[in-house]
Amino acid sequence: MRNLTKICCKILEVDLTDEKTRIVDVTEDVEKYLGGRGLASKLCWDLIPQGADPLGPDNVLHVGIGPMTGLVGNKTVFCFKSPLTGWKGRSTMSGYFAREMMYAGYNTGILITGRAESPVYLYVWDDDVQVRDASHLWGAWKQKTEYALRTALKEETGECFGVVNIGPAGEHLVRYANISTEWLHSGSKWGCGAVMGSKNLKAIAVRGTVGPEYDDHHKVWELFEHYLQHPATVAHKYRERRFGHTTSMPTLYHAGWEGIKNNQLGWHDICLKSNYVEHEMKYHVWTDGCPGCATACFVPYFVPDGKRGPVVGEFRHDNTGCFNANILVGYEDMTYIEPLVEELGMDGEEVGGIVAWAMELYERGILSKEDLDGIDLKWGDVDATCSLLKKIAYRKGLGDVLADGYKFAIPRIGQGCEQYAWQVHGCSCATYDLRGLPDQALSYASSHTGARMGTGFDTQITESATICHFTASPARAIWGSREECARQYLNAVCGWDLTLEDINTIAMRNFMLERCFSLREGYRPSKDDKIPDRAFDLPITNKYGQTFVLDRDWFTNVLKDYYVTTLQLTDEGLPSLDLIRKLKLDFVIPSLESLLL
Repeated sequence: MRNLTKICCKILEVDLTDEKTRIVDVTEDVEKYLGGRGLASKLCWDLIPQGADPLGPDNVLHVGIGPMTGLVGNKTVFCFKSPLTGWKGRSTMSGYFAREMMYAGYNTGILITGRAESPVYLYVWDDDVQVRDASHLWGAWKQKTEYALRTALKEETGECFGVVNIGPAGEHLVRYANISTEWLHSGSKWGCGAVMGSKNLKAIAVRGTVGPEYDDHHKVWELFEHYLQHPATVAHKYRERRFGHTTSMPTLYHAGWEGIKNNQLGWHDICLKSNYVEHEMKYHVWTDGCPGCATACFVPYFVPDGKRGPVVGEFRHDNTGCFNANILVGYEDMTYIEPLVEELGMDGEEVGGIVAWAMELYERGILSKEDLDGIDLKWGDVDATCSLLKKIAYRKGLGDVLADGYKFAIPRIGQGCEQYAWQVHGCSCATYDLRGLPDQALSYASSHTGARMGTGFDTQITESATICHFTASPARAIWGSREECARQYLNAVCGWDLTLEDINTIAMRNFMLERCFSLREGYRPSKDDKIPDRAFDLPITNKYGQTFVLDRDWFTNVLKDYYVTTLQLTDEGLPSLDLIRKLKLDFVIPSLESLLL
């Protein structure tokens, strides 16, 4: 690739152990990996020692953005070694926080290393960076934490700061704890909140007033205006701004592609109680969108006088789908469960699957009321669900076992509990029923990060350029592909001259480097790339009489083909040495040479 340098790409490094900070020029790495998820893979490889404890001081947390953040969506991408899987972890978060980092002058984000001796928060106002005491915030739930911190900083400085923070689950090192901002936006996957909690870092507060640096401001505005006003964007906005993502669960239920009763069923009448039109008409309060996004898919609700008091929340597929019909409740009951999950600070997809699993184990007699300290964990019981969620967040009783996720909980519970766990790579995946979605089954099984969205090559570009996944539809309609969208923006922003081939090479490089990190940390496709036995042994039938089940031999053979044809790996799921060298990733070879030969 040509010498591309036109703008300077900077990262703010913060060592919590000695409270030292510095600004580092990472332009050379950005040219190879872009920002966000791609740059983070290089940082994780270089800085995290092989075999490091994900909850120890040697882990890092990259709070990542990229040079084009805020132009087609506004994603913050958290990257780290996952406490849930032990492999590469990444989680994306929407909201305004990424823009504050960009406007503060850190156009590739903030890198957190080390561990503070006592609770702290990170204060960033442009080039004024301080590690401040947070003992008064430790123990607080997330909404109170963000409100208190933003109010105090407003009084102190007169400025409105963006704040990300963790809740009790992060403080208690629940392995799927999340990080949130603006109360309802969260980065939830693979335990980023637990990593933040392990560092005694309660919150990060950022205010930026410098503004972004672009090589060609006129071209950037031209591209943005074209995106903003294009008919494809306008049409997408009209679909999204009323219902947000409340339509996805009911749509999938009717098809038989969403988890019901811990993925035992393809249809249940409880699905009829997730009516997105009724929910919108009763509780929708406003619609919002992130900076740089014309879609506006953020649709919060307010229940003013429900039987459990007033609540505010927002349904997304990830924070709702693993609960809902999967524990036999509908939207009315989910209006209480979802805000509690957010306040406690847990990945809704992960803990929803865990709760559904625990309910089935209770039904089958593997778990008893005594094991649950008196909780009668029946299907559809909202109060029992909320009680268990609090036990998990604070690691009380059985909650301490469930807080560690499937990988650690299965051997501790025993009694054949594994056969009822709808998980891949130790991660809940009930937001999709893999029997009706074989492509999703292949994607999840072959993922080197765990069963989640974000596998494959396409998201490597979106999450490295920080293009929001939910702008994909208009981006494809306008530019033909997300890769072409990223290429045009990056050339205007950075002054580069990337071709589409360059973009695809970067995507492949980032994918392979991330996979190599997980391989270095113990991931082995031959033993790990499996899906639940239930997907092969228990057929399900949807509302319309269609039956779904996977054939084991078919899946085994097609998975090998998927490695080769889709992921460009060997039929054992490994990168080839020739490809590693072609992608200029030779530095990984000493750690993996015996595996890759």
